[in-house]
Amino acid sequence: MQKLTIPEDRAERLHYIKRIFSAAKGADLPSDWVGGRSNGIKKLHSIDMVAYSRNRHFINGAVSHLSPYLRHGCISLNETYDFVKKQHGIQADKFVAQLAWRDYWRQVWLAEGDAIFSEIEPPKVVINHEPLAEDIKKGKTGLPCMDAFIKDLLTTGYLHNHARLWLASYVVHHRKIDWRDAADWFEANAIDGDLASNHLSWQWVASTFSSRPYFANKETISRFTADAHCAKCFAECPFNASDEVLSAKLFNTSISPAAKQYVVTHLPKKPVSISPAIAVFVHDEMLSSVNPLFEKPFPKFFVFDPLLHGNWSLNRLQFVADCLSEIPNVEVWAGDTVDILMKRGVGRIISQDTPNRRVRELLESFVPKYEPVPKLVNVEISAQRLKRFSRYWEKVSPHLLRPT
Repeated sequence: MQKLTIPEDRAERLHYIKRIFSAAKGADLPSDWVGGRSNGIKKLHSIDMVAYSRNRHFINGAVSHLSPYLRHGCISLNETYDFVKKQHGIQADKFVAQLAWRDYWRQVWLAEGDAIFSEIEPPKVVINHEPLAEDIKKGKTGLPCMDAFIKDLLTTGYLHNHARLWLASYVVHHRKIDWRDAADWFEANAIDGDLASNHLSWQWVASTFSSRPYFANKETISRFTADAHCAKCFAECPFNASDEVLSAKLFNTSISPAAKQYVVTHLPKKPVSISPAIAVFVHDEMLSSVNPLFEKPFPKFFVFDPLLHGNWSLNRLQFVADCLSEIPNVEVWAGDTVDILMKRGVGRIISQDTPNRRVRELLESFVPKYEPVPKLVNVEISAQRLKRFSRYWEKVSPHLLRPT
């Protein structure tokens, strides 16, 4: 275990994290992705909602780039929704729908728990489960579009949502790779890697949490990338066909496959010494300097634990360090969470609620009390509505889209 001192100077901070986590792979965090609440607020205030509504589907469109800040709790869904509705009114409706997707994925995670890491439904077509190939991990597939997407992911930690879907479709349907293997790899390398949004999106592509598989043809990829990759591509294009031809080529629907279940490992509960000392445990979903839990008169701890962050890319660890540099009076450690808390004499924990079972298992011995996260919409969503986003949206949209 090691106590960390996060430098205030960013250049020094990047170097420090690279030295501390010398085994972490990937590039340094780019300057346009500095972590922390202050940068999240800047991005929120700079959204061009007219341009967003017009061209958000294009790779170079005016997307918000808020996802890493929402994922790590630098800004909340609720304050983001309140701000855009107040500033932009009905012009923000398409953006609000994207906030609803994030809320939807999280609600499914809360309802399903670890089931999101197995196939929730039988796939609607036959999918294979080959291991993730090295050429995909390295961005050496020979397809300029896919390799560019992978390069963007590995160098910046970010990828436009449509590029994520195209890449996932290529990996799962063209290469017949195990969606779970690929989802784990993608989540570890994305600075906005969210277990719910990420893994359920891969299931949506695979058709294990959707009514049909998702795939794209060359015309779609070329259009929304402004022909950036197709114009100079000399590879044999696997996407160059109509949807009908691609569907017939990719999918076998004559067999009814079963949903694959993946082994879920649980952490053993460690005995801890009984102590009345209370502390606030800061996990990676609550990295806002104005989080109400930071007002509690108790010591506060954040731990870079190998069980939680051991496979994260370097730039993702640097993003979290940026966030932590803005939060005063938090002890930052690297090592085993339970051992560190015991060393510091902690007997009881207060933290923000999370559906992350690994976090909850780590804290189980400390009789944790979890503070709830405010709902985006204060309505009850039935299990049946959580089967599909369209059903969820039917319930929440009247509340989210109403005039302010």
